[in-house]
Amino acid sequence: MPAPLAHEQITEYLRDILKSASAGDRLPSDRELSERFGVSRMTARQAVSTLVKDGRAYRLVGRGTYVSSFPMVHRRASRLLSFAEHMSRQGREPSVKVLEFSARPGSPEECADLKQPMGRRVFALERLLCGDGVPIAVEAALLPESAGAAIDETVLAGGSLHDGLSRIGSIPMRSLGMVSAESASPHFARLLDIPVGGALVTHRQVMMDGRDHPIELVTSRYVGDRFVLDVDQYRIPEPELPRPGEGEDYNLKSLR
Repeated sequence: MPAPLAHEQITEYLRDILKSASAGDRLPSDRELSERFGVSRMTARQAVSTLVKDGRAYRLVGRGTYVSSFPMVHRRASRLLSFAEHMSRQGREPSVKVLEFSARPGSPEECADLKQPMGRRVFALERLLCGDGVPIAVEAALLPESAGAAIDETVLAGGSLHDGLSRIGSIPMRSLGMVSAESASPHFARLLDIPVGGALVTHRQVMMDGRDHPIELVTSRYVGDRFVLDVDQYRIPEPELPRPGEGEDYNLKSLR
């Protein structure tokens, strides 16, 4: 059995165990896994390390590997994926609860950020995002009038908003945004089951389609100790470095 294939099989085996495991449960040891799958302990250890890196398990030296109370949700800043896609890639079950949906005239700031004429309608959607039944974030999305049809019966029943946008031909292709920290208000504390004043990681962004036209303004408030933003960076040759603000005219005033 090739080592890469064995690594994947062991990882999937452990993820199946995690689906019915409780926090603090002990996972099979490297020796047990190596004997079960007929591989070296190093290969088994690498597979377990995948779950440790994802925050789904933790090691105690000399005692073994155990199930975490709740693994951190990782979102990579360089990848534009829906919440459901992020959850599925980490072996978790995504679920969404629609909290509020409305259509109303957009404010001057909202219409400016969405690049639509003043006075046009916007469609507001607030949702609670969960992984394995645990609240992860409250998401407030604002769509321009031209994309309002994306919020169809499937989305209102808890389906992916990205999929809804794709169904009407407005496929999310790029986003611009900012990440900040804030304290949980009573409203968000109640929804996320955390203390008032608890730490939130707030991600505000504007989503664009393939024509670089805004199709969604979204503010996602993540529970601070259930979320990690993974950032990839690389050095750009000095002549190619843009000046601050060059080429971008989105200030996201409506999301501040």
